[in-house]
Amino acid sequence: MHFQESQLAARIQPSQTVALTSLVAELRRQGKNIIDLGAGEPDFVTPDPVREAAITAIQQGKTKYTPNTGTNALREAIASALQREHGAVYQPNEIIVSSGAKQAVFNAILAICNPGDEVILPAPYWVSYPEQVQMAGATTKRVVNPDSDDFKLTPARLRAAISPRTKLLILNSPSNPTGTVYTTEELRALMDIIRRYEFFVLADEIYLKLVYDSVATTSLCAFPEIRDRLILVNGFSKSYAMTGWRLGFAAAPLPIVKTMDKIQSHTTSNACSISQEAGLAAISGNQEAVEMMRQKFDERRQYVHQALSKMPGISVRLPKGAFYMFINVAALLGLNEAPVTGVDPKKLWGREVNGKKIQSPNDLCQHLVEHAGVALVAGEAFGSMFHVRLSYATDMKTLEEAMRRLEQAFREILG
Repeated sequence: MHFQESQLAARIQPSQTVALTSLVAELRRQGKNIIDLGAGEPDFVTPDPVREAAITAIQQGKTKYTPNTGTNALREAIASALQREHGAVYQPNEIIVSSGAKQAVFNAILAICNPGDEVILPAPYWVSYPEQVQMAGATTKRVVNPDSDDFKLTPARLRAAISPRTKLLILNSPSNPTGTVYTTEELRALMDIIRRYEFFVLADEIYLKLVYDSVATTSLCAFPEIRDRLILVNGFSKSYAMTGWRLGFAAAPLPIVKTMDKIQSHTTSNACSISQEAGLAAISGNQEAVEMMRQKFDERRQYVHQALSKMPGISVRLPKGAFYMFINVAALLGLNEAPVTGVDPKKLWGREVNGKKIQSPNDLCQHLVEHAGVALVAGEAFGSMFHVRLSYATDMKTLEEAMRRLEQAFREILG
């Protein structure tokens, strides 16, 4: 029987970050020396106490199903952490543990959105948000936020985007891909707009423990005025170097959590029992490892920014959170400023290198991985035709070599 993918699957674009990881692995199997600065994954090993807790859990036979929403112990620990760190009071039954924060985001979107609903999505955005919204049958209303505004959604742009069909706003701070961090005052200004309207807010705070330069920021759960419509998503992958453990959570009003529970019960069911024991040790234990990793990321952030700032044809701002640089490559591609809306950029720009024209961030990333041996992620994945994303979540020696290769490649492109 001939297979033809479903209409839903045909509308969905594969994750470019996952695809890049697969490409790098294939090139390395071919014997090519590739520096991967594309993956959003800490290079650190999961802290010892966390791994030891998992080993103990295996030895004790904690290998059975857990409650679909997560173990009581883990949900209680998450609730305690939210109150300790942000002063927010959640009951354990207002928390659901999932197989990664990505699943928590998707469960929330499915629980809230109907066909015809609009979801306000500040751009640049994480690659999976628009695809998950589309899978729920809703419509994405993208709000472009330029470099000059530090890629931040402003109250004016938010107000202009709101319509009678608005059902949800997704706010990601610190941001993937930009590293943007909203200050407490900036968040409060957005809350002043949000509280006047009837829609939900999904706060993706997976990078909240990775903030630099003593930026005064907070969690959205610190704003009680939106407590009844806030879905707070976080997890263990970035802060605790637990990407492979696949463990995330959401905190939300009980009716929303119950609906997310129902959805999850028919997809993955509970998160891995051993991962939950590891997560309990992570969130309840000493946080020194988190601070050590944050300081290392900070050192790398400053080095990479200084190195990139000296390179021709690009511009980059110093991010305040996460572990990404969102590099503006418009000039490198032959354009001094963004084209008029609705005009195909490929008709307006491009540089020819080695017989091939580089007309887009995707073309540039393909060139860099093939000719410089450095993997970055094209901005198209994040809603931008003018940027590429670089992850500095790797060791300094590797970053130094990557910077050398990139500078040489950029100079060659510029001729």
